[in-house]
Amino acid sequence: MMKKIIYLISIVLLVSSCMKKPDYNSYIIELTVPLSEEITPETVNNAKVTLINLQKGYTIEALMDSTGVILFTSIEPGFYSATLSHSFPTGAFTTSNLNGMVQMEVFSSISETLPVVLSTSNALVIKEYYYSGSLTPASKSYYSDQYVEIYNNSDMVVFADGVSIIEHESYGIGTNYWTFMPDSIVARMIWTIPGSGNDYPINPGHSIVLAKDAFDHKDDPNGNPDCPVNLGNADFEFWVDYKGYDIDFNSTNMIEDLFTFRGSDIAFHVRGGSAIALVNIAIDPVERRNYIDNNLVRKSSYSTRWYGRIANTMVIDAVEVVFDEAHAEYKRMPLVLDAGYTYVPAGSKSGKCLRRKIETIINGRTVYQDTNNSTEDFLKDSDPKPWIYE
Repeated sequence: MMKKIIYLISIVLLVSSCMKKPDYNSYIIELTVPLSEEITPETVNNAKVTLINLQKGYTIEALMDSTGVILFTSIEPGFYSATLSHSFPTGAFTTSNLNGMVQMEVFSSISETLPVVLSTSNALVIKEYYYSGSLTPASKSYYSDQYVEIYNNSDMVVFADGVSIIEHESYGIGTNYWTFMPDSIVARMIWTIPGSGNDYPINPGHSIVLAKDAFDHKDDPNGNPDCPVNLGNADFEFWVDYKGYDIDFNSTNMIEDLFTFRGSDIAFHVRGGSAIALVNIAIDPVERRNYIDNNLVRKSSYSTRWYGRIANTMVIDAVEVVFDEAHAEYKRMPLVLDAGYTYVPAGSKSGKCLRRKIETIINGRTVYQDTNNSTEDFLKDSDPKPWIYE
């Protein structure tokens, strides 16, 4: 009898050892938005919350209710970010945006606060950002075709005079040194559209293109036949006056206000390290120069490299661009400017760009989505299509 019992126990143990164990322990994430006089139950109701696994890249979406609390269940362990995005009309011509973001390590069930900010959309938005560059027929890197397209998302004429484009100092490969300045962006580069206030109008539903090199990259012998764009009609160009190395094409040259790592030409990081923003510092060149000179900062008293500190209140539109999901923890833009982030998954030399999503079309005029959250607002791996509004 004893032998039979031992035999049965052995069979049970053998079967138990052969049973497949769960792939992982699953956990619960509880996220809470702090409610206030500004952030009300009505404000957060139906706000979309997106949970992103930073290692594997998949997303889970859910809608928050008026309590300001949301649960994600059956979550595998790992590193995550959660973004909240919600837009709602606050007037006849204005839209408010509610955005938030938090990053988490999930190795047990957790409760986290999801801080949110309210912001307002502006008339000018970055419609396309093409930084990845392309490959030549000889498989060489080509990135002279980089450009930024600025679109008038309103129903009124807007003048581009004095609008500056800036590049954040950090490439997003490590912790942002400037986190102690949450009210500012610290820029390594500031370039400004010339004009006295009424020289460069952008009609409703139209755009301007700022080109690294303003020529036909597809057909010009100096270009790349495999390049996806013709920038011969670019409105403005980043021309660097440096020993004749950078060719001055026919487009209007932008004003170089700050170029910390000055060389023979500008270049946005082809992997996506260049987070950019449109800002209004001042139309008057002297006033703008004085502001920049009075707001120069450096990382130590021994450093010879100075950067420009730009107040958040001057920002028109910002796009947080990272290398990939794994680098999202190095986000640089304050939440009030861009609560999310985006990138080109196809990578450098892919000929792909970031393009803003269409929200609606009003009497033939395209209106692009602008929630101040690049995770929600941009299409990834898009074909560059400057001046095409589809």
